[in-house]
Amino acid sequence: MTTHQPPTSGILNWSFRFWWTYFVPISFWMLLAALGRAIQMRLFGPIPSGVYYGLEILVECVRIITVLVIVGHGSPRQGARKIVRLFRFNRSQWREIGRAVRLTIRQQWAVSLINLLVFSLIAFGFNKLNGIIADQSVLLPFLKRNGLVDAAATGMPVFFFLKNLTVIPFTLVFEYGLFCWLARRWPVIPKPV
Repeated sequence: MTTHQPPTSGILNWSFRFWWTYFVPISFWMLLAALGRAIQMRLFGPIPSGVYYGLEILVECVRIITVLVIVGHGSPRQGARKIVRLFRFNRSQWREIGRAVRLTIRQQWAVSLINLLVFSLIAFGFNKLNGIIADQSVLLPFLKRNGLVDAAATGMPVFFFLKNLTVIPFTLVFEYGLFCWLARRWPVIPKPV
C-alpha cells in the first residue's frame, strides 16, 4: 500500500478502476448472492422456509467472501490475512489510523463530501436503472414467456438480482476505497494484463 492521495475525483475513479480490474472475482461471488436473493424472492416460485433461511445464510457468507476478495485485491485468502492483521493492531497503530482519518477529514472535508454526494447519485442512478430494467422493460415478460421464471414472479426479484450485481459490489468497493483514503493507506491497483 502507498500513501499517495488521489485528486478530488480520485476515490470514485479508483473505485471504478478497482471494480473493473477485479470484475470477474467480485462478480462471480455477487452472482451467487444475486441468484440466492432472487430465489428467496420467488423468482422461480415458492420455496420452503428451510430453503429460504439456508439461502439467507448463503447470501451473507457470499457477501463476506466478496468483502475478502475486495480487501485482498482479488484473493479472499489475502483479504482474510489483511483483516486478521487489522485486528492485531496495537493501541498506537489504532491511534495512528485515528489521527490520519481526523487529519484527512479536516484537510479534505470538501473532497470527502463531494465524493460521498457523487457516489450517492451514482448508486441512486444504478438503482433507478435496475428498477426500469426490472419493471418497465420486456425482460420479465420474456423470462416468463420462455419459462425461465415463475409465471407469478414480479419485477422485485429481478431488481434485487441486478442490485446484487451492480449497486452492492460498487458500494463495497467504494467503502473500501474511502476507508483507505481516509486512513491514508491508499492501495495501488495493478495494471490489467
